[in-house]
Amino acid sequence: MGKDESRVALKRVIGTYSAFSMGYADIGADIYIAIGLIAFYAGSAAPLAFLLASITYIITGLCYAELTSTYPVAGGAQFFSTKAFGNSHGFLAGWGLMLDYTICIALFSLASVGYLSYVVQTFFGTSILLQSPYYGLVAITLILGLIILNIIGIKWSSSFNVILVTISLITISLFLLLGLPTIIINGGIERWALDLGKIGDTPSWNNFLYATSLAMVSYIGIESISQAAEETKNPAKVIPKATKWTIISIVLFTILVSLVSVTLLPSSLVGEHSQNPLIILANALPFIGGILSIWVAFVGFTACYVSTNTGVIGVSRVAFSMGRLRLFPRSFARIHSKYYTPYITITLFSLIACLLILINTGLEGVDLLSLIASLYNFGALISYMYVNLSTIVLRFKDNSERVWKVPLNITIRRGGKKYLLPILPFFGFISCLFIWIIVVGTHEVGRLLGGLWFLVGIIMYFIQKKRIKNNST
Repeated sequence: MGKDESRVALKRVIGTYSAFSMGYADIGADIYIAIGLIAFYAGSAAPLAFLLASITYIITGLCYAELTSTYPVAGGAQFFSTKAFGNSHGFLAGWGLMLDYTICIALFSLASVGYLSYVVQTFFGTSILLQSPYYGLVAITLILGLIILNIIGIKWSSSFNVILVTISLITISLFLLLGLPTIIINGGIERWALDLGKIGDTPSWNNFLYATSLAMVSYIGIESISQAAEETKNPAKVIPKATKWTIISIVLFTILVSLVSVTLLPSSLVGEHSQNPLIILANALPFIGGILSIWVAFVGFTACYVSTNTGVIGVSRVAFSMGRLRLFPRSFARIHSKYYTPYITITLFSLIACLLILINTGLEGVDLLSLIASLYNFGALISYMYVNLSTIVLRFKDNSERVWKVPLNITIRRGGKKYLLPILPFFGFISCLFIWIIVVGTHEVGRLLGGLWFLVGIIMYFIQKKRIKNNST
């Protein structure tokens, strides 16, 4: 291994908007999938399900802002958990993130193809992209392109995110500018408010809780900003600002778009088009609905593709950090001699996502997408629990001044020293645990494969630990 290839420091090239774009890219694309799915289960109560799920997201996001600005290195939850609880806990947090990032790559590459298929069908009159095996093969091709882009460098990858996120922000804003006045004029807001009184009947409490757990899909990804912390300029200033803007924009857009979706059209109709719900909603808008639907299909493709890219960035940086900390083989921390990117982890986990799609290409498009989606959330919620707990523990283990703190703290004295105990992370941990229990109890495939993923990870961890011990004796 050459001198340059063994570098373990990454270049700082990311500014505030780039960091925001990275966070928004991974989360903002979720709206293109989740809106229809939540409407299918929660009906008119979908905006409320998103609102309840956002509590977990907001608190966890604030914890990330504090911890990442304090420790601006790659790894995110894995690094924080290691510092707070030790290597074994850090491994579990990182391994959980790696599951969801790998699933993110597969899930959103497929979602990209779903929206791209509408464009192809509109202009060429064929739905071949939604048919097996082309649906999965095109998704794999998209992933292979991102492997090359990310090896060349995160600056190029980040610029790619910035351009496409900007387009998505403008499109969602235009959608709301047309949709909100429409539902106000047609009395949709009043009808929606009356429908909320039917919760428990329509939808049932079971369906509403299930929808709330699924709504967390729209908020998975705030971790992405922290994964590029080591490549962020002035992280102490940039990261809290980018995180807060990401939280505000995601919560606002998700709840408002959901509100428009269940008041502009019957929620059952939105649920029936869960593969590309924003297209049918765009079609229902006055004046430019037909033209806007084609544009939304294009933007849906780009937004989901950006989220795929963010998954590649995230999983490669977690694995890079774990290799550097020797939780994985040291080769995982190798940096490309020319581009200074973790090329081994970029390639390896992107190919795992490709393999996951490839072995299931015989499934129909909807079934393939549902299978991949059933694996989402399982690992990320475990990592988010660790992040909330790490915020509390590190206030005591490392009592140095923070550049930015989670709000709502109480002062306590311990051993003659004064500490600020954060209150919000306690609620963040409980809410993450509650949603994770629902996910485990209601997603059979996710429960089985998620459990298998952690079993394999634990075995790998102890093999690596034994190897290190043997080498040191």
